[in-house]
Amino acid sequence: MIENYKLLETLLLVTWLLFAFAFGSCVGSLINVLVYRLPLGLDVVSPSSRCPSCDTQLTWRENVPVLGWLMLKGRCRFCKNPISPEYPLVEAFVGLLFAGLFAMWFVLPNHDPGVWAGLDLANLAPEWTRNRFGLVWPTYVMTVLLLSSLTAMTLIDARTFHIPLVLTWIPMGLGLVGHTSHAVWIESTRSALRYTAEGHWWMIPTSDPRGWAMLGLAIGAGVGLIVAAFLQNLGVLKQSYADYATWEASLGEHEQPGPAPSGPASRVWRAVLVTVAAGVLAGCIAWLVGGTAWLWGIGGSVAALPVFARLTAPKVPTKRPESVADVWMRYPHARREALRELLWFVPAIALGAIGAQLGARFGAPPIDPFMPGASAGHAMPLWLHVFGASLTGLLVGGGLIWGLRIFGSLAFGKEAMGAGDAWLMAAVGACLGWMDATLVFFVAPFLALYMTAVIWSWDGAAKRALPYGPALAAATLLVVVAERGFEWGLGRIWGSDGPFMLP
Repeated sequence: MIENYKLLETLLLVTWLLFAFAFGSCVGSLINVLVYRLPLGLDVVSPSSRCPSCDTQLTWRENVPVLGWLMLKGRCRFCKNPISPEYPLVEAFVGLLFAGLFAMWFVLPNHDPGVWAGLDLANLAPEWTRNRFGLVWPTYVMTVLLLSSLTAMTLIDARTFHIPLVLTWIPMGLGLVGHTSHAVWIESTRSALRYTAEGHWWMIPTSDPRGWAMLGLAIGAGVGLIVAAFLQNLGVLKQSYADYATWEASLGEHEQPGPAPSGPASRVWRAVLVTVAAGVLAGCIAWLVGGTAWLWGIGGSVAALPVFARLTAPKVPTKRPESVADVWMRYPHARREALRELLWFVPAIALGAIGAQLGARFGAPPIDPFMPGASAGHAMPLWLHVFGASLTGLLVGGGLIWGLRIFGSLAFGKEAMGAGDAWLMAAVGACLGWMDATLVFFVAPFLALYMTAVIWSWDGAAKRALPYGPALAAATLLVVVAERGFEWGLGRIWGSDGPFMLP
């Protein structure tokens, strides 16, 4: 009887994992559509999918994620031209994101698989995942959809040096609305969630020792950004870089940007794929040795990848046309535009300060929302507390990059960071909270330097501008899947005996 129960439980888990992979691969198929159509300004809904070579409308058989490409053996059924392997790779990658995160958060912690290759698999996930999946599934959905959006941003940014803002607005709104509505549901059903860390009441940081003051600051700053956008529409505040198109048109023909990287994948995406594949392969081989050798395998492959790229690098022209980003960096009025953007944030700073003062004066200190009587008097309800936490993450994530963008441009006279990168980080903060967004901010430069080393080793593009979005996206994925490792690292930095607990 017990053996039958365990077999049934195993089959159920496998079914859930297969469903997560299948659903994720369908999302990956949608990402392929977005990556192809958004940079071209095409409608993402119609017309239906067609072969890029012969323009024949594809049937449902060709559109089955991963399997469709395999059954066609990588060629169009109608014109027999090759279909890029990028399409099934993206679908499989996103499917693995969905299934892998589900397994790490909800399967391993609840079944105590023990130590595997030196890792305590039951303790890889955040503490709150030990609750029932039925209570916390919205946070899982928000996280995998954020990572899916970051995948699309990486592919587009790597090719075009541009991030479509709609790809950032969707996870940003999902974080604000999703976390808040989730908290309303939890509060209305009087369900109990475990604390993720001392002083935090949600899956993202909610610690607020000054009560309503921080909430007032976040809401005031958010309203200030809306006011600034309204003033810009009225013409009171000028849009930054509004004259860039005119300046670029005035350049000579030999100074115009060259074509975008040819082929479905640019050098940045190739470098990311090769890096991940090399690390996974080395880790699997080293795991066979046993113990913690997989760490040395991954570390060795990552360290050796730039050398491998140099040895296998193709011949490239010694002089190539400048990319869109290279020409953009020669724009001569970056300091002036940075000052305009700094003025754009004045309403947010002013209203944020007013909101903090009003919150401190009229609000009450927060109390445990799960204790009896938590909603009595002026105590902050859980949903409002969570909304403030998500909004704070949005402002901190976007503000860090935008501050670097403004002050870096003032210092160097060139645009230091793209506006799309700031919106990307705002989406990360809205979904994951301000602590994870700050961690991503500090991890991303190291990944960017490594990606740059690989790319420069591959094609010698040492003097060419490179997009920063892929580094931010990779850092976000690393923070999500290796949160426990970062907790121990931060604990060592702060000199504590144990890990620095992150919600």
